[in-house]
Amino acid sequence: MLYTWKLNPKRWRQILISYLFLPHILDSCYAWLPDTSSKVINALGQISSIKFTGNATHPDHFTVLNQDSNSIILGGRNTVYNLSVYDFAEHKEWRLTWLSSEAHSQLCQLKGKSEDDCQNYIRILVSLAPGLLLVCGTNSYKPLCRHYTLLNGRYKVEKELDGIGVCSYNPEHNNTAVQTNGQIFAATIADFSERDPVIYREPQRTELSDLKQLNAPNFVSSMPYGDYIFFFFRETAVEYINCGKIIYSRVARVCRDDKGGPHQFGDRWTSFLKARLNCSLPGEYPFYFDEIQSTSEIIEGKYGSDLSQQIIYGTLTTPSNAIGGSAICAYNMKDIIRVFEGSFKYQESMNSNWLPFPKEKVPEPRPGQCVRDSRILPESVVNFVKTHSLMEEAVPALFGQPILVRVSLQYRFTAITVDPQVLTTTDEKFDVLYVGTDDGRVLKIVNIPTNEGSAKAVVISENRLFPNGTPVKELKIAPGYGRVVVVSRDEVKLANFNHCSAAEHCQDCVALQDPHCAWDVRQSACVSVDAVSTLKRALIQDVSRGDGKKCWSPPTENKKVPTKVYDKSNDENEVIPEEKVTDSLLKTSDDDLECEDGLTGNRITGCAVRQHLVIYTAKTLHIVVVCASLAALLIGFIAGYLFSRRFHPQSHYPDAPFIEQHNHLDRLNGNPNGFLTPRANKAVNLVVNVPPSPPPKKDNLETKDLNIASDGTLQKIKKTYI
Repeated sequence: MLYTWKLNPKRWRQILISYLFLPHILDSCYAWLPDTSSKVINALGQISSIKFTGNATHPDHFTVLNQDSNSIILGGRNTVYNLSVYDFAEHKEWRLTWLSSEAHSQLCQLKGKSEDDCQNYIRILVSLAPGLLLVCGTNSYKPLCRHYTLLNGRYKVEKELDGIGVCSYNPEHNNTAVQTNGQIFAATIADFSERDPVIYREPQRTELSDLKQLNAPNFVSSMPYGDYIFFFFRETAVEYINCGKIIYSRVARVCRDDKGGPHQFGDRWTSFLKARLNCSLPGEYPFYFDEIQSTSEIIEGKYGSDLSQQIIYGTLTTPSNAIGGSAICAYNMKDIIRVFEGSFKYQESMNSNWLPFPKEKVPEPRPGQCVRDSRILPESVVNFVKTHSLMEEAVPALFGQPILVRVSLQYRFTAITVDPQVLTTTDEKFDVLYVGTDDGRVLKIVNIPTNEGSAKAVVISENRLFPNGTPVKELKIAPGYGRVVVVSRDEVKLANFNHCSAAEHCQDCVALQDPHCAWDVRQSACVSVDAVSTLKRALIQDVSRGDGKKCWSPPTENKKVPTKVYDKSNDENEVIPEEKVTDSLLKTSDDDLECEDGLTGNRITGCAVRQHLVIYTAKTLHIVVVCASLAALLIGFIAGYLFSRRFHPQSHYPDAPFIEQHNHLDRLNGNPNGFLTPRANKAVNLVVNVPPSPPPKKDNLETKDLNIASDGTLQKIKKTYI
């Protein structure tokens, strides 16, 4: 049996309107999706790197303790390693070995910790003076510090100090410390049960068990700036506690010369204040990235204006139980200082909302300011800092939004480092960012500010350096363009993220938008800018737009004016004719080049590079698929409608219901089993009402033939109006 589906014209109009507007609706939705494209993607093993494993049989919990122009110092399990920053060769004569005592190790295991936990993991190393080092370790969950002095070319132990408040108990806890003027400012967990977070500099510390100052913080970094020491961390937001639990990113500060308060406040900070860091996508309901994971050092440069600015980059993520999102936000140090000069936030009672504190009630001198001697401050000022340490305003992100957003189910950002203000061939400067993830990847990104006061981040490459499930803990810049020290828990690699040699054509090289790479027209190769001696005019580069049209020579008149290009490596008076330069540029045409795909070592060659660099975005592919699907559905509907109209016969009763038409057709065709077919000896009176004849005046019941069976049951009464 053949069934056909007929739609009335109104329904057809609704379907057509929906199909016409659906692509526009989907296009507006895709506009909110972040750009997830990467110009180069390298799998595990395709990046050139040098590996250092330290103790290959046990966990090391590596951390970078110090770095200079020649060496990088790593803290590991019972050992301090000194490596060459150029080739990762270890200077074994400078290795320090420090084991926990047998008594401390046994006591640690009696408290329920494993044998691996009950080791001495070195967390802090600072130079207090020439030839004098301070080294601190977990020491089997009993932090301890040592002074090492340099004697006859060897470091010797001078004395041991208590490390509580300076070094963490657990090697997996974030621990940050900074040295200034011979003093150590540290932020860590100061007890075995992990319930006493502290920002400490002997003898000053934050309040004990005061949730308004520190509420389960996870410290990220610390750095000096002006008269202050700044700490970046994430913590449970006390101002949100009446509505539930949420984690906010914070920046806190204390004065370098804070000597504590009067009387009972002698061992407490008189200048501790903190503020929220805002990293969100703007809108009526902003989307927040609330959990800061790492920060860069303070960087100075020009970002969309002629004025030099000091900024700091941070990686922030969504909570672990939310949609996997990561963002990079930049913060201006002037904005941070301004927020600390604003209103304070307070809660009048336990169940009250948090509101701005009235300015007229703030005591003098203003709480949180650096003074010559904090010990003579009024107690009202010190008490105010203790109870009103949170600022009302949040620190806004530079440009008003993140410079990069990534939404991924595979990874979140964990670490960041910056190669600042890389000079290009056009005398522009750009920051090159390296971002680690929790699944072993390192992303190379360039921040491109615009004159309109905004910025965009271009992901140059995405490189898998460690197996899946291995988080990147730290990143440090090494000498040379693209060289980075990448730290995981049990392995450290010196990796080269310079992808210049992977681009064999000028257009591919320029499209990378990598400040480290430029096309050398004399060598006809994509070269690293720091490794060539050619003059800038012989290098082609476009970091801002990646416009490959620069690879083609401009049109000239019949009369050519010779262009002088000098080569430093040869005689200064040697002139390269313009024809040779033009020929070198024209050689980059894809139509004139034979292309072979291949992988040579860690170098991708041929068409694979071009196909890898010039790809369609996810948005374009989504729109093409959706449009093709909609077109196929629309053509199918139209074809089905025309088919049904062609083979479905016209009804004799176009205005009658379908079931009634069917029954009449059965009766007219002589179907004995039809629903309205008269049965034997049953009379059916068909009355045809044809307007404008008046209706019958007599009772219709008088004209009906009623057949009643002997049992009194009404067999059938039927009247059909047609």
